[in-house]
Amino acid sequence: MLLNGKIMHRFKSPEFQYFNWIYNAAPCFPIHASKINVMNDPKQFYDTLCMRFSSAKHRISIASLYIGTGELEKKLLGVTVENVKVTDGLKLNILLDYQRGSRGVVNSRTLFRQFFNGLNDKCTLALYQTPSLQGSWSKALPSRYNEIFGLQHMKLYISDDSVIISGANCSNDYFQKRQDRYIEIEDSDLAKFYCDIIDEVMKVSRLDNNDDIPNEISRVETRKRLGQNIHHLIDQWRKSQVSKISEDQDMEVDTWVFPLVQMGEFNITHDEESTCSILKSSPKGSYLRMATGYFNLTEKYAQTLLNECESRVSLLMAHPNANGFMGAPGPAGGIPHAYSLIAKKFWQQVVDCNQTSRVQMLEYDRPGWTFHAKGLWYYPPGSEVPWMTVVGSANLGERSVRRDLEAQAAIFTTSKQLQNSLHKEYSRLHSHASECSSELMERHTPLWVRATVGVFKTYF
Repeated sequence: MLLNGKIMHRFKSPEFQYFNWIYNAAPCFPIHASKINVMNDPKQFYDTLCMRFSSAKHRISIASLYIGTGELEKKLLGVTVENVKVTDGLKLNILLDYQRGSRGVVNSRTLFRQFFNGLNDKCTLALYQTPSLQGSWSKALPSRYNEIFGLQHMKLYISDDSVIISGANCSNDYFQKRQDRYIEIEDSDLAKFYCDIIDEVMKVSRLDNNDDIPNEISRVETRKRLGQNIHHLIDQWRKSQVSKISEDQDMEVDTWVFPLVQMGEFNITHDEESTCSILKSSPKGSYLRMATGYFNLTEKYAQTLLNECESRVSLLMAHPNANGFMGAPGPAGGIPHAYSLIAKKFWQQVVDCNQTSRVQMLEYDRPGWTFHAKGLWYYPPGSEVPWMTVVGSANLGERSVRRDLEAQAAIFTTSKQLQNSLHKEYSRLHSHASECSSELMERHTPLWVRATVGVFKTYF
C-alpha cells in the first residue's frame, strides 16, 4: 500500500530490500514456514490430495484444467464423494475448462455425473469458456484445436484451510511420472482468497448440464464483469491484510506469501508485472533459476531478462523427449519441435547480446518421464539456498500472459528449513538436467514446423 507516495510496509530482512514493491502489487499473507510443505514427486501430491479431500470438514474447492478419467482419478473422487455424503456442511466446488473438460465421449463431465449424481445441493461443477470462443467458433472448430484460444489453467486444490498451489492437473499422468511442482500452505485467509478467486470465475462459467453462460452474458460483458470483479477482489484483500501485516511486526513471522493472478484477456496482469519486476530488481551477484514446461518467453520477458536483469539466470525446460506432446498424432506431434525452435531463437538473442556468461539454458530429460514444472527460485548474493520462489500454473510464455487464466504465489522466507526445502526441490529437478545451448543450435526442425511457429507463436 502507498501512503503519501511511500511504501507503508517493508521487509525487515536486507536480503529482500530490493522487493519491497511487491507490497503494492498483491495482498500479503504473513505466516510461519512450519505451515508450508514442499512436495517433490507426483505420488506424494496424489496421496496428499486423497488425504485432504477425504478428511475435509467444511470446504473443498478445486481449480484445474480438467479431471482425468483413469483409475487414480476415480479413487480420488471416490474418497471425496464418500466424505461429502457423510459430512454435514461440507461443500465441493470444482472449476474446470469447458473445452478440455468436455473433450471426448468419456470426460471430466461424465465422470463428475457418475460420482456426484444426487448431490447437486452439495457439489457444483463449473466449466469456464473463454469469451474468445463463445458462439459459432466453439462449434466450428474441432476438438483440441478449439483449446488454443484460451483455457482455465489455474491449478489450486483447497481443503478447509489447506491450499496446494501447483502446475499439475488432476490427472493420471500428473500422479505418476509427469514432474511438476506442488507446494501446500496452511492458512485460512490464503485459502479464502483463492476460494474467492475461483468463485468469481465460476459466476461467469457454465454449470454442468447447462450449456448457457449464466444470465446469457455476452463476450464484452463477460470481460468487463470478470475483470472488474477480480480487480475489486484483489484490492479488497490487499486492504484487509494491512492490519495483519502490521501485526506481524510483533510476531515471529518468517514467511510472506503474495498471491499473483494473471488473466490477460481481462486486463489482469499481476503475475506478468511482478515477474518482470523480479527480473529487474534482482541485484548483481544474485542467481535466478527459472523453469517452464513449455519454453516460449514473451518479448517483454525476453527483453527484460536480456537488457534489464543483472542477476545470473538459468532457464530449465523440457527436452523434446520429456515434452508431453512427443509422439502425439497429427500436427500436435510437431509441438516439441516448435518449442525447441523457439528456445533456439532465444539463445541466438543471448549470443547476439553477449550474455552467454550470465544466461544458461538447461533441458530436463528423464527416461519415462515428462516435465511440466514451472516457476522461479531467487538466490541472494552469496547464498547457496533460495530465499524466494514463485510457484503456480503460469509457463512464462505467450499463452500464460495473453490467453489463459493463471494463479501463482510468490513466497519469501527467512526460514532456513524452508530455504533448504526449496533448494532441495530445485536440485532434484536439476539432477535430471543438462546444459543444452550447443545441442539447440544443431537440432533439426521440420520445415512445416518452422513455418507454423511464425504464425501461431502466441498460441503456444
